[in-house]
Amino acid sequence: MFCDVVLRESTRAFDRSYTYAIPAEMQGQVAVGSRVQVPFGGGSRLQEGYVQALKADAGSDFYIKPIQKLLTPRPVLRPDQLRLAARMRDRYICTYGDAIRCMLPAAVTSIRGKRTRMVMLTDPEEAQSILNDGAIDRIGQVRVIELLLEYGSVPAIELMAAAQVSRSTLNTLAKKDLIQFENTNLRPEEEPLPEDETELAQDLIPNEEQEAALAQILQALTDEATTAGLREFLLFGITGSGKTEIYLQAARQAIANDRSVIILVPEIALTPQMTARIRARFGTSAAVLHSRLLPSERAEQWNRILADEIRLVVGARSAIFAPLANIGLIVLDEEQESTYKSETHPRYHARDIARMRARDHGAVLLLGTATPSIESFQRTESGYSTLLTLSERATDAELAKTKIVDMRSELAAGNRSLFSRELAAELREAVKNGHQAMILLNRRGYSGFVLCRDCGKVIRCRVCSVAMTSHARQVAGAPPGQLKEQLICHYCGRINSIPTTCPNCGSKRIGRFGAGTQQVEELMRKEFPEIRTLRMDQDTTAARLSHGELLASFINREADVLIGTQMIAKGHDIPNVTLVGVLAADLMLGLSDFRAAERAFALITQAAGRAGRGDEPGKVIIQAYNIDDFAIRCAAAQDYLTFYQEEVAFRRQLRYPPFGSIAVATLSGQTESTVRERTQLLHAALAAHRRAEQGYGDIELFDATRAPIHRIRGRYRWRIVLKGQSAEQLAAFLAPVLDRFDFQRLSRSIDIDPYQLM
Repeated sequence: MFCDVVLRESTRAFDRSYTYAIPAEMQGQVAVGSRVQVPFGGGSRLQEGYVQALKADAGSDFYIKPIQKLLTPRPVLRPDQLRLAARMRDRYICTYGDAIRCMLPAAVTSIRGKRTRMVMLTDPEEAQSILNDGAIDRIGQVRVIELLLEYGSVPAIELMAAAQVSRSTLNTLAKKDLIQFENTNLRPEEEPLPEDETELAQDLIPNEEQEAALAQILQALTDEATTAGLREFLLFGITGSGKTEIYLQAARQAIANDRSVIILVPEIALTPQMTARIRARFGTSAAVLHSRLLPSERAEQWNRILADEIRLVVGARSAIFAPLANIGLIVLDEEQESTYKSETHPRYHARDIARMRARDHGAVLLLGTATPSIESFQRTESGYSTLLTLSERATDAELAKTKIVDMRSELAAGNRSLFSRELAAELREAVKNGHQAMILLNRRGYSGFVLCRDCGKVIRCRVCSVAMTSHARQVAGAPPGQLKEQLICHYCGRINSIPTTCPNCGSKRIGRFGAGTQQVEELMRKEFPEIRTLRMDQDTTAARLSHGELLASFINREADVLIGTQMIAKGHDIPNVTLVGVLAADLMLGLSDFRAAERAFALITQAAGRAGRGDEPGKVIIQAYNIDDFAIRCAAAQDYLTFYQEEVAFRRQLRYPPFGSIAVATLSGQTESTVRERTQLLHAALAAHRRAEQGYGDIELFDATRAPIHRIRGRYRWRIVLKGQSAEQLAAFLAPVLDRFDFQRLSRSIDIDPYQLM
């Protein structure tokens, strides 16, 4: 017997399947999806690989090397996942190994029993002193120390995820003798999964619109799967219209049909609430997958799924790769969200992977949202997807009343506060009546940037071409409220002190401009001392369980106002919230990106939908300077169709998605002249390829230029933008040139249909 094996680590030049002999002692043990160790190359260096296919004949007279070792007793990948890896390889110009790493959590292949590498501070008192003295100049290192001061000992994988750092950051702190590692048993005994002894909740009775939508979905689930096309539905329902109930009842039907289900949510912050609803209906037969799980938890869940003990998986983006068999339903909640797009190689979109898996399994794909992406809504007009509409809230609650406040008028009236007079009055009234409010500002930190009023100098990161953001950080070990202001680069994590004089002209007229969520929180406490506040942004949710803890505190009415970035705007159902304030709504429109209006419309609409979901009516106050922008006006009116017509006309005229596709090839390196020259040579190679090959004449190839953020972490970035008919056309055009091109030592990044052209 023989088998075809793809390698875990390979370059594109050597990335294909290789034939190996199965030794007699492994006959019957090696299967499709098995993880094996094989000799590779002239030196027969041992490499890890995955069995792609079994065959009786090698089809060659040459000596076929045998598999060296079977690394796991049972397959770790299903056949459909290997087929998916092959599609991803072509679609995202990556290797088999790149695609498989998306599907196979590191914990599954790295954990040995219950042994886990823990991280702890060598000397907590010394670490706290160093932190207070400002002797550390990287925000990642600061986050690691702060987390360890709070939690004592943390698994290394969890710590890296929570602090958003790489292993090199931990190694640097270890070299400084600030942290130490210890291998330990995370759970000394095998703990059986808890039995679900509680009575499961029953389905709610759907209203007329929900029942009509469910009927079509359930019919599709019952029909025999066909290969003729994708069965895709877009559930377009206003906020509070009961989309989640439709997901759950459709999932119940799929499971009754002996099929499995994947439900994706865009943010970790939404996972606890969605998980609670799913567990109430399905008990412990549902699994949760997201990046904040402990390594042992992720491995345990993943192995239960692979063993067919789990029929329903809920989680964030990576859950789309769950190794479920016989998938019958895939749900993407808030399908328009940017978090479904991977920011690392391969840069896949979970919605595209969902379509691939749905086609392969003959499953139903259900996209749900109150603000559909332009691409998804246009698919309903083109006949590729079926539109299901929910135009009323599931309860008797009505949509919140919305008002736009012109902040120019507030300034003219002498109000220089971040809060308009109307928002301030409504906040006091809501709290007085025992209700709660949410304040959205989609900018974290204390202020946007620091600028000299005399010469106009903006304080920028010295290794990134971006302005540094002011953050006010709690001094470790100090009383609450004792803050220390610092400048932080959101790209490389470098920390600087805030200058008292301009480094360019020496002027003392240097100050902060633009508010962030930290400043909003501070001003709330000053202007409304009677109001209790909580803040939810990337800085306050670093710990693994912090999302759920913050939401639980707010739901339990331990705070009156929740201040936050886009984390607070989506999916949360908190009946006591009667007021939502959106600060600096036009801030979201200032980006030179073709999706800026769509993102602004969706975020404002979603935020407005958090108000008035209970018995009391809701109010929404949107503050802006540019109050006439069509995205803001349509969001205030909750009028998606008018917004869509305006936006789709713009997209059609310029051949932007969904009427074409965009690809961005970015090169980066430490010497700008080298990066520029290589990018220009790549542009010439692409132009020659377009001339030589038929079928690519309509591809637009733009000149090699500096990237908008042309320097990150000391590396210069140049890029080439392409437009084509489809993502598949662009990938097919780019792949042969990129595979042959000499990039020397430069890094490259290929992003097809990027979410943001940065």
